[in-house]
Amino acid sequence: MSEMQTEPPTTPTIARSPRVFYGWWIILGGMAGMVIQNGFNFHGINAFLIPLSTTFGVSLTAVAAIISLARIESAFIGPLEGYLVDRFGPRTMMLIGVPILGTGFILVSFAPSFPIFVATFIFGVVLGGSLGFHSPITTAVANWWTRKRGRAFGILWLGQSAGSAVVPVIAWFIDIYGWRAAFRAMGVVVFVIGLPVASLMRHRPEQYGLRPDGDLEPVQGSQATEGAVTDGETDFTVWEALRTPTFWYFVIAIGVRVSVTTAVAINSFNLVDSLGGTATQAGLLFLMQGLLSAPGRLFLSWAGDSVNKRHIMAVSLAVLAASLLLMSQVTSVSQLMLVWVPYCAAWGGLTVLPHSLRADLFGRRNFATIQGAMSPIQLPFSALAPIFAAWMFERTGSYETPFLVFGGLALLSMVLIMQARPVARPSPKVRSGEAR
Repeated sequence: MSEMQTEPPTTPTIARSPRVFYGWWIILGGMAGMVIQNGFNFHGINAFLIPLSTTFGVSLTAVAAIISLARIESAFIGPLEGYLVDRFGPRTMMLIGVPILGTGFILVSFAPSFPIFVATFIFGVVLGGSLGFHSPITTAVANWWTRKRGRAFGILWLGQSAGSAVVPVIAWFIDIYGWRAAFRAMGVVVFVIGLPVASLMRHRPEQYGLRPDGDLEPVQGSQATEGAVTDGETDFTVWEALRTPTFWYFVIAIGVRVSVTTAVAINSFNLVDSLGGTATQAGLLFLMQGLLSAPGRLFLSWAGDSVNKRHIMAVSLAVLAASLLLMSQVTSVSQLMLVWVPYCAAWGGLTVLPHSLRADLFGRRNFATIQGAMSPIQLPFSALAPIFAAWMFERTGSYETPFLVFGGLALLSMVLIMQARPVARPSPKVRSGEAR
């Protein structure tokens, strides 16, 4: 049964001011979850690129393709996953996804061949990470915060910054103990941290006689039972959102940006190697990314509560584009690290702002469902960009062309996000008339 059916109060209640608003516990648990999601399942996996290529005797392009194309699974289950999160709540989905992810990490460490590794990675690591972390956590935060949503997401995403800082530890662990032992250790950590985080998650504050942001207002028992959203936000259904130009501008802009930064992350270890650097130096890039992206995540998202989020994103995308164009011309690791500074600052804000902006544009009742509907649309971008970069490197021995293309794509994303303007939800008469 869903959380909505089992946990809400059944009598009218008045929300009292708790000593600590439970929304902060949602953020605290979410930060720990984001450390796992970003440190292990996103950036951390890039540290395995060269070891997997060497162990299984396959090309870097093949490994990059698997890491990238594995996200096809997330894209296909995204709509169903989003519906399930909105229907049954974040906690239920995390209690399903966390064990799958932890078991997946342990099983891939025993893979005797590349095909078996691929199958285990997709149905264990990718599936578990998709079900258990990103969508449930972001949905919970979007539901528990409205007026202060930007700063809430900014604080939450500090967990992703901390996750980036975990990558050097993973790279060191691989150097000392091997990639198989590293995967096993990651699996154990997922269980130890992930299950307590899941126990903290709650769906909507109205279910517990509370209000978003800790506001004090009467909440009727019938509203709590239904998990009603009563803060006056405009809540689109997924079909209403899909029929707006704003949705398409937004989803393509975000898809293009994510594809670019994902391609850079997946190819970063090989990029450093091509510049004469070491795996330790490549890991240092992620440590820098964790530290340097934190101010962007926190302050740019916080600013989004009072300044137009689209404008902040547009400026950040311009900085990202300039950084990528400069990155295409670097000839040493030291030069790369200099350019990495503005790249990380811009990237930090761009990872957070889309989530609060999506809730602002389409509401929070169907937040996860709409997020899930975006996944298949963004798939071609995020799947092809990393493969393109690895393929071009193996053909030319340089990342110059891919990074020039990525700079241009970042500028395209900047133009598109400015077109993603708020729109009014169709009136009941329009919706009922169209239904006939």
